[in-house]
Amino acid sequence: MEELGTPHKLMDAQMGHENGSIQARYSHVTDPMIDRLVAGLTKVWAEALDARPVLDPRSPVAELDRLLMAGGEGA
Repeated sequence: MEELGTPHKLMDAQMGHENGSIQARYSHVTDPMIDRLVAGLTKVWAEALDARPVLDPRSPVAELDRLLMAGGEGA
């Protein structure tokens, strides 16, 4: 259920648990969860980088400025 992105409250209900204490004990992080997190964060970063030039096309932060000038390439 975790890898399907099921909300914790729903998992508790499906497993008959009244609170999250049992789930915390028996759940674990899996490789697909990590992959989904990395993909999600990468997508958010790319969207933010694409939207950033609206605020200012340059940045005083050297690496961000490099990425902005490259049009987001290499992000």
